[in-house]
Formats: sequence, structure tokens, C-alpha cells
Amino acid sequence: MNENEDVLTTLVRIKGSDLCNVVSVKTSKPINKKMWIECSKALSRIHVGPPIKIGDVVCKNLLNTGIDIICTKNVERNS
Repeated sequence: MNENEDVLTTLVRIKGSDLCNVVSVKTSKPINKKMWIECSKALSRIHVGPPIKIGDVVCKNLLNTGIDIICTKNVERNS
């Protein structure tokens, strides 16, 4: 990892949960900081549905970088 790369952490919207509207996610590997805005724009179009668990892949191969977006929080389905 060099100084121009770091793990991107952000939020992705959730559909179908009364408990929360967003879930925290991160990149599976460090990604060039110059790509962060473009990645954030792509992730803003994504909605996930509960249940979702820590470690679940929310987006595979983001922008053809070979990097996945991984969920960092558990969100249960409404009972």
C-alpha cells in the first residue's frame, strides 16, 4: 500500500428496513484515493435489502478495479 491508497469506507442505502436507512461498507482492499469520488457516485446508486451480515459482498468488482465492497454491520429483516 502506498500513500495514495487507502480503504474507502462509506454508506450504502437499505430498502425494506424500519430499523435503519443505511449500512456501513468498505472496500476489500486499499484503492487509489483519486477514484474515491467516482466509487462513491457508483455506490450511491446501490440499494441493499435486509438481512445483511458483516462480510457480505454488496458490490463485486467495483468499477472493474477487482475490489469488492464489503458490509461492515449486521442488519436484520423486520419481524
